[in-house]
Amino acid sequence: MTSTDPGPTVPTAGCDHYSKSASPKVWWDAHFTDAAGAVIDFFGGDGISLTGKRVADIGCGDGIIDLGVVTAAQPERLVGFDLLTADVQWLADRAAEHAGLSELPSSLFFATSEPDRLPAEDASFDYVMSWSAFEHIADPVAMLREIRRILVDDGVLFIQLWPFYNTAHGSHLVDWFPEGFAQFRYSNEHILRTVRDAGPDAMAAEMLEVYRTLNGITADDLQAALWRAGFRIVKVALDSEAVHIPEEAAHLPLTSVAVSGIKLLAIKSTPTDGPPESKSALDR
Repeated sequence: MTSTDPGPTVPTAGCDHYSKSASPKVWWDAHFTDAAGAVIDFFGGDGISLTGKRVADIGCGDGIIDLGVVTAAQPERLVGFDLLTADVQWLADRAAEHAGLSELPSSLFFATSEPDRLPAEDASFDYVMSWSAFEHIADPVAMLREIRRILVDDGVLFIQLWPFYNTAHGSHLVDWFPEGFAQFRYSNEHILRTVRDAGPDAMAAEMLEVYRTLNGITADDLQAALWRAGFRIVKVALDSEAVHIPEEAAHLPLTSVAVSGIKLLAIKSTPTDGPPESKSALDR
């Protein structure tokens, strides 16, 4: 990956809700209302209600989506798992500021997990959800096996992933590379230098860590991982939009470069090796 160095790119503040430069209110609404609503609606489209159920969230991040789901769907309890310890006070302060909540719901919990281990009992959740986390999970099969372990036999798994690595904004660095496909157009050294030089420092450090943890998974790789872990996809919605493909990314399969995201529901099945042609990223 090489290219002529165009110099640092100034972050494009507020360009979209997935940008870390978005305003706090835009970020809040995109997660507390939009993302949480998308989770509830995708389950609900198959007649599945989260009300009164035990729900786990894998890769909960700042917890805004979990709070949105708890507020709107009223599960019995929702536990957000993440490698980093959730800042509950930060979430409570944002909830008071943006949603008028005097305190966090008593049914909302957070727990610190390991990369391949969830601190939960077998069959302790009715439903599991995960929003924009599986592109960062180092061993998707191992984590999916853990999810299978904590899920009841007739439970359902929801996964949303956006954007896939091979797509225009798969680097997650839209603030510095709004033209897209930076992961193919530039070397890693150029990407790191551009982000660090342009700053701001805290935001740059956070997003470079996000970039560093990307696993390169594709939609087909995700399907293969689910098969291996003992899940069968029963419902899927693919995200795609018109995109101009630069020469540096012209070698990518269209099913990889054009499918920008996915939402799916999966249920337990017999583990298999999955389609052999779908193992590229998982076997590297």
